[in-house]
Amino acid sequence: MIKTVLVAAGGTGGHIYPGLAIAETLRKRHPDWQITFIGSETGMEAKIVPEYGFPMDYIRVSGFDRGNPVKMLRAAMKMTASRKDAKKLLKKHNPDLVIGTGGYTSGILLYVAGKAGIPALIHEQNAFPGKANRLAASSASCVALTFDEAKTYFGNARTELCGNPVRDAFKHINPAKCREQIGVSADKRVILATGGSQGAASINEAMLKVAEAYKGNPKVEIYHLIGPKKYDELMAEAVSLGIDQFDNIHLMDYSNNMDVLMGAADVLISRAGATTIAEMSASGTPAVLVPYPFAAGDHQRFNAQAVVDAGAGIMIEDSDLTGELLLATVNELLFDTKKLEVFKQNALAYAKPEAGDKIADIAESLIS
Repeated sequence: MIKTVLVAAGGTGGHIYPGLAIAETLRKRHPDWQITFIGSETGMEAKIVPEYGFPMDYIRVSGFDRGNPVKMLRAAMKMTASRKDAKKLLKKHNPDLVIGTGGYTSGILLYVAGKAGIPALIHEQNAFPGKANRLAASSASCVALTFDEAKTYFGNARTELCGNPVRDAFKHINPAKCREQIGVSADKRVILATGGSQGAASINEAMLKVAEAYKGNPKVEIYHLIGPKKYDELMAEAVSLGIDQFDNIHLMDYSNNMDVLMGAADVLISRAGATTIAEMSASGTPAVLVPYPFAAGDHQRFNAQAVVDAGAGIMIEDSDLTGELLLATVNELLFDTKKLEVFKQNALAYAKPEAGDKIADIAESLIS
C-alpha cells in the first residue's frame, strides 16, 4: 500500500544528511512510497536534496539570531507564516508520517503535525538535543536517539536508541575506487580537511600552515573544504601565500561527494559534529577532530572524546589549535601506516551501520 512521508531536514548538513539516509532506507524498502522533503528555499537543503532524487516543498522560516534584535523580530514574524505554511503542506500532502531531523523547518512541521494527530518521528543526532527537537517532542510519536544521554531532555516522550544513520554510499566504501574518481594514485597520502557545511575559521587558518608545508609535495594531496561563507576570505590568504598555485592543494568551498573524499582520505581533519562522526566511522577514516567550542551542551567535545576512546582518532581543543600543532599532529600520523590501519579498524568497529534500518523499522511501525 502506497504511503506518503514528509521529511523535514534543513539548515546544516548535520540535519540534511541523516534525513537523506533515512529517506534512502525507506525508498529502498518501499519504492512506491511518496517521500517529499520539506525545507527552506534559502537553506542548503534546497540545493542538496534534489540531487538525491527527492522532491521538495518549502516553508518560510528563518533562525533566531539572538545577537541581532532586528533579525529576531523578522524571525518572530515569520513564525506565524511558517505555521500557516506547515498546515497548508499537511493538507496538500496528507502524510501518513512526518519525520524531522532538526532545524527550524523540522521543528515547526513536527509540532503542527503532532498537534494534528499525524504520526511524527524525530531523529536527534546529538547528546545534547537541539531546541527545535526538544520543543517538538511533546507532540511527537517517538524520538530516535543517537546517544542514550539525550533521553533525559525529552521528558515523557517515547525514545528509542538507534544511532546516527549514514547514506548507503558510506557503507560500501572502496578506497581504490574513491581515489580513482578524484584522480589520485594509491601511493599518495590524502588529507581531507573540513569544518562541516558551515566551515570553521580556526581549522581554515591552521590548514594554511599544513598546506604551506606540503605544497608541491608529490606524495601528498590535500582537499580543503573551506565553507561557502568563508571561501573568498581564505582564498585571498591562500593566494597571498602562493598556495593556490600548486596542483596537489585543492581548495573548495563545499562538496556534495563526501563519501568519495572520505573514502580516499588517509586522514580527516574536522569538527566533531555527530553526522561527521557517523560518516568517518562508517568509512573507516582516521580523524583529527577539533570540537566546536560553542556547541550546545559542548556536545562536539563529547562526540570527539568518544572517537578518541574508541581508538579511532585524535582530539585537539579549539583553544589549543595552531597551524604548528596541526602540522605536527598530521606529520606524526600521515605516514605511520600501522597507526592509520589501527585507527581505521577501530573506526569501522565504532560505526553503527544499522541505524538507518532501526529508524525505518520505527517509521513503518508508526504507520502500519
